[in-house]
Amino acid sequence: MKRLMAALLSLVLILTAQFNTVQANGNDTRVDYEQQYTRIGEDYHILNDNVLLSKKDGTVWSWYIYGHPLSSSDPFYKAKKMQIPGLQNVKEMTVKRKSARGNYIVNYAALKNDGTVWYWDAAPGTTLEASTASAPKQIKDLKNATSLVAHYNSAYKVLFVLKSDGSVWGLGSEIDTTKGASPVLVRTKLLDDVVSIKMAAGIVFAVKKDGTIWRWKANSYLPNNRSKITSPEQMNGFADIVKIEPGISTSYAYMKDGTVLSWPTADTKKYPLYLHAAKDARTIVQFDSMRDRNIDKTYAFREDDQLWSVDSNDKVFPEFTDIASIYQNDYSPQVRYYYVLKKDQALWAWADSIALPKLVVFIDETVARNRSEKADKPAAELPRTADKPTGNRSGTTAQAVIRTTQEMSLYPYVTMLQPGDKQFIAVNNLLPGTKMTYTIDDPSIGTLANVNGTQVVKANKPGQTIVRATASRVGYPDVTAYFLLYVVDSNRLSETYYTAVQSVPVADRQRPFIVEGLTQAGELVITAASGEKPELVDGQFVITHEWIDRVADNARKAKTAVEQTLSDNNIALARELVVNGEILASLPKQKGFTVKLYKDSFTNRKDVDYLTVHTGDAKLTFDLATVNRLFGSLPVIVIRLVENNNGGYHVQFSDEQGEELSNVSSNIRLILPANQADATHTSVFYTNGKVTQPIGGKFNPYNNGMEAEINRSGTYFVDDNTKSFPDLDNKDPELQQAVQFLGSKGIVTGKEDGNFEPDSPLTRAEFTAMLVRAFYALDETATESFSDVNPPQWHVPFIASSEKKDIVKGYPDGTFRPDHTISREEMAAIGARSLHEKKNYYYPSNTEDYLSQFTDQHTISDWARPTMALAVKQRLIDVPADKQIRAGEAVTRGEAARMLYRLYLQL
Repeated sequence: MKRLMAALLSLVLILTAQFNTVQANGNDTRVDYEQQYTRIGEDYHILNDNVLLSKKDGTVWSWYIYGHPLSSSDPFYKAKKMQIPGLQNVKEMTVKRKSARGNYIVNYAALKNDGTVWYWDAAPGTTLEASTASAPKQIKDLKNATSLVAHYNSAYKVLFVLKSDGSVWGLGSEIDTTKGASPVLVRTKLLDDVVSIKMAAGIVFAVKKDGTIWRWKANSYLPNNRSKITSPEQMNGFADIVKIEPGISTSYAYMKDGTVLSWPTADTKKYPLYLHAAKDARTIVQFDSMRDRNIDKTYAFREDDQLWSVDSNDKVFPEFTDIASIYQNDYSPQVRYYYVLKKDQALWAWADSIALPKLVVFIDETVARNRSEKADKPAAELPRTADKPTGNRSGTTAQAVIRTTQEMSLYPYVTMLQPGDKQFIAVNNLLPGTKMTYTIDDPSIGTLANVNGTQVVKANKPGQTIVRATASRVGYPDVTAYFLLYVVDSNRLSETYYTAVQSVPVADRQRPFIVEGLTQAGELVITAASGEKPELVDGQFVITHEWIDRVADNARKAKTAVEQTLSDNNIALARELVVNGEILASLPKQKGFTVKLYKDSFTNRKDVDYLTVHTGDAKLTFDLATVNRLFGSLPVIVIRLVENNNGGYHVQFSDEQGEELSNVSSNIRLILPANQADATHTSVFYTNGKVTQPIGGKFNPYNNGMEAEINRSGTYFVDDNTKSFPDLDNKDPELQQAVQFLGSKGIVTGKEDGNFEPDSPLTRAEFTAMLVRAFYALDETATESFSDVNPPQWHVPFIASSEKKDIVKGYPDGTFRPDHTISREEMAAIGARSLHEKKNYYYPSNTEDYLSQFTDQHTISDWARPTMALAVKQRLIDVPADKQIRAGEAVTRGEAARMLYRLYLQL
């Protein structure tokens, strides 16, 4: 079998190479001739039912294998794809075809990212490919849908829709032949508290929040069968279910602990079987129609990206590795085809009863007949430029695109909060002059507030709903984006996270801001699971090795579950998950807390990144990577934190003998309560009774407070520190916001005349001062060694602190050159290194995908390419309209403020 597979693959390479159609190296197969290519995954997201979603413009395509009859001797399968007119930005789609072969679509129903449902039905005797009326219709008054399935007979259809509130509805009607008025829908509510629905063999299955499975026959809800309607029935023997995969003959359910159950799809009485050999499988693939004795009937798709036989534990599907994801096409209740996307973005498929999968080579592209119809583009989903180029196909070149249409990205994409928690809402990519309006679908679950210019959502009670942001600008259509809000109790965070990740459209699962939103939500799950409540020892919180071990063990289990969830849904992290363990107060509220830290409890730990200790309404967070510097030669540090009557907090550092320490050698994060914080104009202040100064800080909605890094004994409080600069009035809103934000934190300052001078060149000394303030790195005891930096120059303490903390480097000749300008690639490198070192972001391995957007990428130095790619990916810098990066040119004060503002919000 292995020799046969190798021979077939070799035949693919030999035959296609003779016609100059393939450039290949082993499994890395790519077509570069005319419109033929194999790496369909580079340009399209793959959906079930042979549907593709363009990464470039959101258009929807159907594909099919042609050239029947197929033979096991075929070197590969040839495929064509056809654009489905009038449809864009689809999350799920169910398609009925006239034949298993070809693209003869007679019905479809599509769920869009905005929660609306659209459908198309063929007139008698025709198909979508031949129809002159191919625009889909929207189901009116149906919103907030999160999943759907559909069932058809000759004259009637019924859709089953899961809504964001957990309810499931049946919508039955006659088949719409596009003549006359739209048919009247018969709506039936079936269930509540549902998290997912699936259908196979005409039976609909629903998983409820309590982990039970319910089922009903789709046919009985057709309008002509309403006398046969029976209520959904609960299936026996199922508990703690998080996912189901119903099949034509056999169905599978997945439990929280990784156990896989199976049952005959049509049998309502048999209890499920436990498939012990399939435990922890990502999905199950069933080859009912294969007639090869070397191929088993059932395989489990596992974490090593291979298919393992469930019947023979040590047996792997022959010669088939590096699988990224698996899909299926249910042509009929009796016929299911599987196809897989491999990590090299090539598609492989099983067709008919041929046992071995074959490479799918796409030959051409077509659009359904009615080309004049414009694709439906609701304001919620205007197309955006793809993150990746379409590849290196002959004759294709990247075209510069000047942005003239309204678009935006909304942060977060998905968030989970516990009742009473808050989350700020950030909108990026807005054009100047844009007005934002925010709404929430269910105000009982969460409420919105504009807190001094910052939009914040507050969680009220458990449930799930959608928060929408609409951008309006004169001369442009309105654009609406949304995110999913889950409000859950702490004991259900992990389960809800799994549901939330599954709800993300396949087309969006690699978009950077969505990946970051899911990453942060996963970190919240880890933190919530880690908490421990130690008892006081002589009136102190004593943080021992034992307590940190317990926190770390809790966090490890939660982290594993989060990573598994992301992997199951093909979401690749842009950075490592940050593990922040928590020590929770076990006391009633009081004014003062004492925390005793032992150095040997903190050092050499790789399982926890941060440890947060709750001290009443305030919190202290310790970075375990810097504990050696924090303790220095001290074996013990004691921190006393006392709330003052005016709302400030006095922090005192001391050694084990009670001797006060004026400062410690590394920063500790202090989080002060600030329920109504103005994120733009508020700062954390430090005072020692003689000097009062702003030290920065930003509002963290997850902690409901202002966080800043401290290293000195003294009093800290939150207060307004509004700064304004007259010469910013004619600048874009983001730049105004950036300078006001950084100015209120004391990070940037204006000139003597009160202006900011955003268009003036930035000097190395100015940029160093900004960074030292932003990173809380100012150390009055630091000394510098540069020959051209001497007292009483204003920048001496900043450059000295920068040298000590290795922020901005000097030159090999021993100079710093404080009055020289800083280049764009130098600025980007400092920002990207900060993300890498402080937040564990990975440098992109595919730098060309990001840097090829610049027509002058040759100006980027070799050393700066990885950092520039990360800066572009995380939007520390923009791609200008003229596509020129001018990497070696000097940056302005305004550019630096914008970059630093974006960086500050991500750290």
